[in-house]
Amino acid sequence: MSETTQTTERVRLSQWDAIVLESVRALGLDGEELLSRAAEGNLPPADGSIITDFAPLLTLHREQPEVLEQAVKQGYRIKYNTLGGINTWIRIVFGLESEVEREEGAEGVAVELTQAERDMLSPVLSIGWIIEAQGGEAVREEAALYRVVPVRG
Repeated sequence: MSETTQTTERVRLSQWDAIVLESVRALGLDGEELLSRAAEGNLPPADGSIITDFAPLLTLHREQPEVLEQAVKQGYRIKYNTLGGINTWIRIVFGLESEVEREEGAEGVAVELTQAERDMLSPVLSIGWIIEAQGGEAVREEAALYRVVPVRG
């Protein structure tokens, strides 16, 4: 139950804010530098990033600086995930390509993850999403096949 306790204490970000935050982090900014540059309104250009504009992060800092600070320093949980958003987050954070299945009743995002990557993704997902282990052989060493799927009732 410790994971549940840990994730309920995390601030909640929109999926888009989380993707923009991770895109800025992917440029190599550590937490303090990211927060400092957001406060100054001086984020690096989005050149080469999947995201073309980091302005939403500046808006988040201006409107809710404590939320951004907590998200950067202590982690966050996404308010509402979509298949495409999960796919994009995985690509930005881990540099991995995943496979999105959109067929009704079989929706999910299939991806190879190491245990560390799985542990990093799990508390970020919004309520209603789980990571299921899949059978088969992973290509990457120390990785396993998973699907991120909506909880089915």
